[in-house]
Amino acid sequence: MSYIRVGTMNTKDNKINRNGGIQEDGTNNAKLVSDIIKEKEFDLLGTQELTIKYVNELQRFLPNYKFYGNYRYGNVLARVMPYNENNQIITKQNVLECKTIWLPWVANNFPDLKTSIVKMSIMPRIATIVVSEDEEHRKVCMINTHLDYQVPSIQVRQLEALKKIIQKYSLYDIILTGDFNMEIGDKSFSLFVNDTKDKLQHVDVDGVTWHGVNGEETMVDHIFVPKNWQVENTEIIDLKGTSDHDAICVDVRRR
Repeated sequence: MSYIRVGTMNTKDNKINRNGGIQEDGTNNAKLVSDIIKEKEFDLLGTQELTIKYVNELQRFLPNYKFYGNYRYGNVLARVMPYNENNQIITKQNVLECKTIWLPWVANNFPDLKTSIVKMSIMPRIATIVVSEDEEHRKVCMINTHLDYQVPSIQVRQLEALKKIIQKYSLYDIILTGDFNMEIGDKSFSLFVNDTKDKLQHVDVDGVTWHGVNGEETMVDHIFVPKNWQVENTEIIDLKGTSDHDAICVDVRRR
């Protein structure tokens, strides 16, 4: 067996990061985050809320890594559309296939559609899918996503879409990462964990990863790994004030 290091990281789409990550005092958020990525030596890292200028800065500091995945409104409009984020997967592995797809994101009933509009959560939600191989040509499929945060019915439809993606790529070992905007005790998320347990295991991490402005704290970032892989170590990583999330790092042994 050999181990693989997997991570998930919501980098925070705010004004500073949207403009490249330079704080007023000159601190470079992209440099801080890239230092963490290099220190942890991730094999596969799923990200959320990356924007084009921030990606450009990260790539400058991470020349040995490649970034995979398109923006929710497409790459052509990446510079001008507000909240045109991506869920890029960052890796050194050889990537054989990459695609970014829309998940269901428009409510299918008027009350929920109204909620989406009022709370300004109506925007495309995406999943980035990468098939990669290591130096020994062992393949893995990684799915990275960021789900709706306001409307439970949309979340349910997005989870159903993820199950179909998992089934489509079921010939591969599958890793699933992302900001699900749901806790492990959430009914819909618990059902998803149960429905995918024949293929995936949810990695239990002790602690919280999201820190709200009013003192709220919760665990909404999650990692799933193949059922037959052995989890060796888990870690919550402080992103040093660059985000309202902490990152998760997981070491697993592949069989």
